Amino acid sequence: MKQSNADRLGTILGFISGIVFILTGILWPAEFSNIALWLESTGDAAAFNKYLIQILRFFDLKSFIIVFGGTISATFVAFPFTKTIRSFKSIPKVFAADAAEEATQEIYDQSKIIAEKRFSGKRITNDDLSSLANPFMRRWIEGLIVREQVEEDSLAQILEAEVKMYDQRAEEEIEIFDFMGTAAPAFGMVGTIVGLVLMLAETGSIRSVMQAMSIAMLTTLYGVILSNMVLLPIASKRKQLKDSNLILLEMVRESVNRIARREAPYTILQELHNFLPHKRDQFDEQYG
Repeated sequence: MKQSNADRLGTILGFISGIVFILTGILWPAEFSNIALWLESTGDAAAFNKYLIQILRFFDLKSFIIVFGGTISATFVAFPFTKTIRSFKSIPKVFAADAAEEATQEIYDQSKIIAEKRFSGKRITNDDLSSLANPFMRRWIEGLIVREQVEEDSLAQILEAEVKMYDQRAEEEIEIFDFMGTAAPAFGMVGTIVGLVLMLAETGSIRSVMQAMSIAMLTTLYGVILSNMVLLPIASKRKQLKDSNLILLEMVRESVNRIARREAPYTILQELHNFLPHKRDQFDEQYG
């Protein structure tokens, strides 16, 4: 019930904030929007480096409010609040290195130790569990094998369901960033129309016309940059990380499932060998 209320509230706030951001972009005084134009109008621009002034020409508050605020607001309207917040929290993941291929060798070595103990009937100790770096493998080995909380027939279904759950949650995050990457240029066009309307309605000085034209151009620029340099690359990187992690989870699932059945270590390792990076490199060389 709490999650449902949060999602409903997020949709309402998305609509309201979207309207507020667009109205703010329209009504905010143009003379206080572009820093460079404001400095030039006051005669203070000469006190600053000319290259700095050129850079500041591309910073416009009205354009930023319309594009960034509108994109965020539309996202909360289009997606549940909790999923949207979770997607924003996942942004640091794209800055992390893809360690999935390195982890496969570690999973392979640890599976060998656990499989040998399981096959020979020895008890898997807490030290064995603490040595498992992969959290999925550690949790599955401890909960499903050591404590024997589920029957062997149900083990494969549980492992497969958890892998699918990870796939679904990661896909939701990718979908949200893809949506934002599409919405940002659209709000850039909204800002362009706002700027053109303000320019056509301007009957004052040439500087006022230039300020309105600046808004029209910069909103388009902001929308394109936000989409193609930030949001879509994040979605692409997130998808690559998801694919790598799915391969790793499939390796862990296969290992845990076979260890639970007390298969011979040699058989298990032969199967896991296909997940190792050098094996995949050989496949790429053979089949391109």
